[in-house]
Amino acid sequence: MPKVTIRELTSAQVRFTLEGVDASLSNAVRRVCIAEVPTLAIDLVEVLENSSVLCDEFISHRLGLVPLTSTIAKEMRFPYEFEPDVDEDDSKTEVQFELSVKGVSESTQAVTSEDLVCHDKRVFPATHVMNEKHTGSNAGILLVKLRKNQEVQLQCTARKGIGKDHAKWSPVATAVFRYEPVISVNQEVLATLNAQEREEIAISCPGGLLHYDADSGLLEVDRNCQYSYDGEVQRKAQELGKPNLIRIEPRQDKFNFVIEGTGALPPEEIISQALGILQNKLELLKGELDLI
Repeated sequence: MPKVTIRELTSAQVRFTLEGVDASLSNAVRRVCIAEVPTLAIDLVEVLENSSVLCDEFISHRLGLVPLTSTIAKEMRFPYEFEPDVDEDDSKTEVQFELSVKGVSESTQAVTSEDLVCHDKRVFPATHVMNEKHTGSNAGILLVKLRKNQEVQLQCTARKGIGKDHAKWSPVATAVFRYEPVISVNQEVLATLNAQEREEIAISCPGGLLHYDADSGLLEVDRNCQYSYDGEVQRKAQELGKPNLIRIEPRQDKFNFVIEGTGALPPEEIISQALGILQNKLELLKGELDLI
């Protein structure tokens, strides 16, 4: 049976191991995370006033790429699912934003995603504080800069969508996986190396993959999931004339994932929804095959 092990979970990303499957299923999970988990994004911008140095289209494009918290997206409908004769209003398919800022000082004034005002308090622009010195300051995404008496006044409509239609709806910034490496040390070859050479082998591998135990004289594999297939340790072994010292092979049924969100959805929610979407696809496929 497939097995999932969470190795790290933060508000920005999740690292987990998927075991007991092949590469095709792992890649399917990755692709669903990127292209089929629904989020909200600004899709329509009505420009009421724009006297800034940026044209209307440029500002509209930047607004579309602002990540919006999308925990309510799964409760909403896609625009093409809206039925005017059935639905009393469009609140299930659209969320309205307003942006109205005017430059009032001689210095340049930054207009950011923090200036967007939403009529639905459950939806707001995602904000990332990059380090401690930005804590408490405006950490919004820069949209445009204004000088005195310049003004932007916009009305925006956010809609539900998926990354397959446009990248602005993708909930992830990074979604990758790597094969879990199987690392073995040839103890017979290791016995021919002195302590300094063994220490050099351990240091040559970045990420702390190998650890040299001076007491036992052994090279121990530590955190093999961090190995990036850079080949540094094998090149070092070749320099020492011991090409058969380290053997590294990818394990075909175990994969290490890194999913980094844009802030639209929590990383664990992205994975949960992706697995649900993939399961529905498989059930649909099974149903079609049963009819044959």
